[in-house]
Amino acid sequence: MTAGTYIPPAFRQDDPAVLADVVASHPFAALVLANEGQMRCVHLPFLRFGETCRPEQWRFESHLARANPVAQALADGRETQAILIFTGPDAYVSPRWYVDAHDTSVPTWNYQAVHVRGTVRLAGEGDTGWLDRHLHDLIDTHQERIGGDPFDWDHLPDKQIAGMKAAIVGIELLPDRIEGIEKLGQNKTAADRGGVIAGLERRSDHESGAMAELMALREPTGDVGHNT
Repeated sequence: MTAGTYIPPAFRQDDPAVLADVVASHPFAALVLANEGQMRCVHLPFLRFGETCRPEQWRFESHLARANPVAQALADGRETQAILIFTGPDAYVSPRWYVDAHDTSVPTWNYQAVHVRGTVRLAGEGDTGWLDRHLHDLIDTHQERIGGDPFDWDHLPDKQIAGMKAAIVGIELLPDRIEGIEKLGQNKTAADRGGVIAGLERRSDHESGAMAELMALREPTGDVGHNT
């Protein structure tokens, strides 16, 4: 797979630790398949496996309804190329927040994303233990994120559990290319980025606060001068 995402050099993020953190913090992703002349898309929570420092060996897995056209496109062992899109915080940026470029800039949008391109296929077909392991991993991961007691389905009737598992199928994506994007005003001066951070912090919505925090985290320490 040779096609990639257009990313201006200033906005490219290649640090595997950062990419892994985006996936872990924003695991609900869009999976897009180009199959038999049709574009198929599904939104799913994904788990990432593999050493953080070796993204070329990462593996992503999830599950979906057997009745979903995406699952049907992968039936009978078929594989296809796909893109998996994880999105971090995003926020509208008002030019009124700039300091140096207050009178010469237009509105824009800052955002963070990770694009994973690779081969997607069904997983665990014929392996009765795969789906159980996957579902427990997924539930345990996100129960831990929210805190509280773990969840187990052992209290549910066997017939209900069997019916639910029969209605879903596992999938996995093996990446060919992973691209990180962080558009955080790197092409603006330090003063302008500071103005944007302050403007975002004055807003009350979660996304603006998350973007302000991300921008502040990426700011170099000390006197950075003009960053072009």
